[in-house]
Amino acid sequence: MLKVTRIKTNRFYGYWSAMVFCLLLTMGTVARGNDIEMVVELMTNGNFYEAAEVAITVGGTEGFTLAARALAIHGYEIAPESDKQELFLRAINYAEKAVELDPSSSAASLEISHAMGRYAQTISVAKAFSGGFAEKTKAAMDKAIQLDPTNFSAYLSVGSWHAEIVAAAGFMAKLLYGATEERSLSAYQRARELNPNSSLVHFEYAVGLMRLDSENLDLATEHLEKAIGLPITDAYGKIIQEKARKKLAQLLEE
Repeated sequence: MLKVTRIKTNRFYGYWSAMVFCLLLTMGTVARGNDIEMVVELMTNGNFYEAAEVAITVGGTEGFTLAARALAIHGYEIAPESDKQELFLRAINYAEKAVELDPSSSAASLEISHAMGRYAQTISVAKAFSGGFAEKTKAAMDKAIQLDPTNFSAYLSVGSWHAEIVAAAGFMAKLLYGATEERSLSAYQRARELNPNSSLVHFEYAVGLMRLDSENLDLATEHLEKAIGLPITDAYGKIIQEKARKKLAQLLEE
């Protein structure tokens, strides 16, 4: 009898141990989901730095991807000049961690390109080119598209990459980096096809047109107006809309 009782007792504790383990897993998943929701809410409300801090504690591919995105936005749009490089370097680090955890994440690869691109803008053009940032950012964008051909933000980044290289390197852009106006416009067009109602797409397309050729100013004006006219859904959308207004005002004054 004693032996049977011990067996039953062991089974009882084994059963409840398994139940407690499953419960803790469920609680952890729910808590993580709530934290991600908090990150998204903070970003929606414009608290990008705070969102990044919460996202880091969440961890995982999603957490580090959001942390990189939030820091890149905060660094570029809000932070003082003296803080930008440090923020972008942190964003690169978090994006790389996200890719290490899940090499198949298109969003994580894209954040590497975003953060590297922003960092490159804080250093000289010569240093950025010699450091290979043009190639590294392009490789990350291409990887993002390869992993998810419907990632409109990746095509938008490719369009801007070509436009910036052409504007910076001129006739040497194609020879050195394969950057051309035609490829820029093609990528922008694909981004517009994938997300025609994005204010960010219309704004970045307009900026790209302005970089590429002064003959594109009428079309740039049209897309700036579209960016301004689309409904705002979050704080970043408001930032983009305000930037579009300023760009449009500058064009109309010229």
